[in-house]
Amino acid sequence: MNDSYNSSKAQLRFHPMALAVALTIVGTATSHAAELATTPAADAPVQQIEVTGIRASKQKSLEKKRHADGVTEVISAEDVGKMPDKNVADALQKLPGVVTTAGSGGGNGYDENDRVSMRGTSPSLALTTINGHSVATADWDPSDMLSNGGASRSVSFLLLPSEIVSQVIVHKSAQADQLEGGVSGAIDILTRRPLEFKKPFTAEIGLQGVYSDLSGKTNPQLNALFNWKNETGNAGVMLQVFDQKRQIRRDSQQMTWGVISPTSAAGKANGGQLAGAYYASGITQQLFQQERHRSGAVVDAEFKVNNDLTLNLNGFHSKLKAEYLMNNFVVRPGNSIAGGVVPTNVTLANGVLTNARFDNTGNATGAQIETYSNPSAASQTNFLNGDFKYRASENLRFTGQVGKTKADSDAYLYANYAFLPNTSTGYSYSGAGSPLQLSLPNGVNAANLTASPGNSGADDSYALQHSADKESYGNVDGEYRFEDSWLSAIKAGVRHSDHERAGTRPLKGGPAVNAANNGATAITTLPGYGGTVYPGDFGNNLGGVGTGGLPLLTSDQVVSWSNANLPTNPSYNLPVSGVFKVKEKVDSGYLMARFEGEHWRGDVGLRLVRTKVSVTTNTGVPCGVPSATNGITYGSPAQASACTTFVPAGATLTTGSRFGNFYTMTTDSSYTNKLPSANLALDVREDVVVRLSAAKVMSRPDYSALGATFSGFAYNVANPVPSTATGGNPKLAPVVAKNYNAGVEWYFKPRSLLSAQLFYIDFESLIGSGTSTQVLLNTAIPASLGGPALVPTVVNSPVSTKGVSKGIELGYEQPVWGSFGVQANYSYVDAKEANGLPMLGSSKNAYTAGAYFENDQFSARLVYSYRSASRNGLFGLSQSYSAATGTLAASVNYIVNDKLTLTFEGLNLNNPKLRVYNAASATIPFENSSAFYSSGRQFYLGLRYKF
Repeated sequence: MNDSYNSSKAQLRFHPMALAVALTIVGTATSHAAELATTPAADAPVQQIEVTGIRASKQKSLEKKRHADGVTEVISAEDVGKMPDKNVADALQKLPGVVTTAGSGGGNGYDENDRVSMRGTSPSLALTTINGHSVATADWDPSDMLSNGGASRSVSFLLLPSEIVSQVIVHKSAQADQLEGGVSGAIDILTRRPLEFKKPFTAEIGLQGVYSDLSGKTNPQLNALFNWKNETGNAGVMLQVFDQKRQIRRDSQQMTWGVISPTSAAGKANGGQLAGAYYASGITQQLFQQERHRSGAVVDAEFKVNNDLTLNLNGFHSKLKAEYLMNNFVVRPGNSIAGGVVPTNVTLANGVLTNARFDNTGNATGAQIETYSNPSAASQTNFLNGDFKYRASENLRFTGQVGKTKADSDAYLYANYAFLPNTSTGYSYSGAGSPLQLSLPNGVNAANLTASPGNSGADDSYALQHSADKESYGNVDGEYRFEDSWLSAIKAGVRHSDHERAGTRPLKGGPAVNAANNGATAITTLPGYGGTVYPGDFGNNLGGVGTGGLPLLTSDQVVSWSNANLPTNPSYNLPVSGVFKVKEKVDSGYLMARFEGEHWRGDVGLRLVRTKVSVTTNTGVPCGVPSATNGITYGSPAQASACTTFVPAGATLTTGSRFGNFYTMTTDSSYTNKLPSANLALDVREDVVVRLSAAKVMSRPDYSALGATFSGFAYNVANPVPSTATGGNPKLAPVVAKNYNAGVEWYFKPRSLLSAQLFYIDFESLIGSGTSTQVLLNTAIPASLGGPALVPTVVNSPVSTKGVSKGIELGYEQPVWGSFGVQANYSYVDAKEANGLPMLGSSKNAYTAGAYFENDQFSARLVYSYRSASRNGLFGLSQSYSAATGTLAASVNYIVNDKLTLTFEGLNLNNPKLRVYNAASATIPFENSSAFYSSGRQFYLGLRYKF
């Protein structure tokens, strides 16, 4: 952990143990000073001591956990506020059995947690709600918006700042009255309500400056809360606003591996010395720069109409502007080998080319620069929710909710790449744990950028993408409570929701259509190079990747050039793939009984869920292709006529696209799930609780699994199943599992806990990779065999498989001495699919260890979180994994007076480096790294002022 950051001006080092000692010394000194200043005189009256701050929050959290029927974890507002938890996911990663990632399908290696997963399962299998209702979600990354990317059901916590939280309750066992959708568990974020505040008027303003040491920039952060309630305490209004901006720079190196062909010039040279050798076939030095600006508000109005009826109206809006520029300098030894280059300065070790130089000329274009600019990347989420609580009689109560939630995201992605011919390249390799050292022996001259070196061509594109997620919902619950009976209550309720998720691509531009309207012009020009280069310290946090000062194009250069060449015909720029729409109508109801004895309590219930699904996708058809000889032009009647036989009944044909003609088809399905559950808590001693629970749980498939575009049709009469394709599975069954828990909790002292929890999740159906048989129009069947035709087709698609996740979670927290306390947890998870592979995102070992100090004037916390390697999925023919990683965070608060507090917070203080690697395969028979990422450290300095 003794990582360092080097610059031309200074060198700053952080070590976790050193930082812990420093905080301890400062805390002890401050505590001693405070004791001297506040020691009462001998005749001073004894004052009542009120527990506040970190200690109060821990007491509140443990009380909530202790008295719950099921297995829960609880975080209070102080727990969130006294750590550098910039969103709710940051706080959740400190709980046993919970791990986080810094991106969804399209992102990796960023400095802020984005997704939350539980007990070795995918983030999509953990349900997230706010105040018990659904929250729509969206992603700024273009690859997470469409069905051929990572369009998932997991919630992006980037849109949920920690300041909105009153409590977060993590349900690891299910109850019938809880919303279905979480197989591994459910996370319910509770916001503040006006009548919960003690004073008639409360105001708090937080101001911070955040400095990112990698970007070298500082940005402001604002959070403000205002709450008013009348003197009688039956009406109140709360407004909370946040405006948080910060800069991100991520340095990374990405690489692919290949095998030198024995028939290539390199394979034949020197007596075949390099034939069959493994080498780095592609190396990318990637500089990612982004400004994230999160802003929004929470509004809540609460009215206690009388002693029996309370009404509440709650609204939330959060928007994340996330414009970015991603520059890639790409070295392609694979192109060099294919172009006839024989490497020199060669070193071989165990069949691996560990050092080589490639002198590229002519068609052997071994270097290029790529630019991806997304100046309008953004995502946002909103909800408006109304709820009521009504006591009809002493024993009968009703509650209900009605509301809407909507999220959307946009991407305006400009992409450009151009070649650098006649550029010599080289690399050296020192093992899978380190990045490659890149070299450019003769330097590089970006003025030589070309659009068409030899037989290749550069590319330019502009893609407009949009994702929309929305739901309207309503539910009513009733509860009858019994007196002096072991049957303490009967509860029942009904819920209806309409949900829709869509990914659209209104535009994917390329070179302008030619005058004849039957093809596209070739790229003949490129943006002018202005002399801009990579930062001189690029890659230092990765351990050095070689060759600083690489050339890059700016966002303005690429955007202006792309816009000047953008075709204006919208139909011509309408892509086939990735577009989808999923509609779901869900009706559910439940019946649950609660039981209670002198030393025990629990519940048993049944939830019944009916889901109707409608999936709309595109399928490309190989017909009506324009050419200079067939008289067909884009969007002409002749083009539509040529495709008539390729369109199945009920589908809609679209023509005129440069990406090919396609039809749009909707597939309907439905399923019903019966979800029984039972929870039992036994107070075996005054300070010991034993818990047992069992439930059947469900989650619905990811949108990308349902709506991926059908493509790759093939037909071979010699095969047992002649019709094949790739795509989604619109009739995919939900994920269904049995969730079992057994644990013990020992509350051995005030604000202290020692716990152990065993869990076993048996998946009756789990989404995995495989083949499914679907009746599809196979456009590859020749007319001589009656094609195209609707036939049973074996599709490479997501399928339902089986799996098991089992493990143990250990937790410990305790005030240990004076104002000091400790908290730690550990989780061991063995989560495997039926094929024996680890479940996606599963880490076998994870732990958090932390310590805190708090007195009347000063508080400090230090927390280290670790997770072992986790599987990402298939990368080529290999399984991809994220290596083990850990993060160190700290916070310090100094109370100047009862109104003003000074704050300091630090994230990623150990300067973590994330490594992604591929397991050995038949192609590359050794573990090989595919990427290294670093986003540096972040420091927050500010103040909180209370009125």
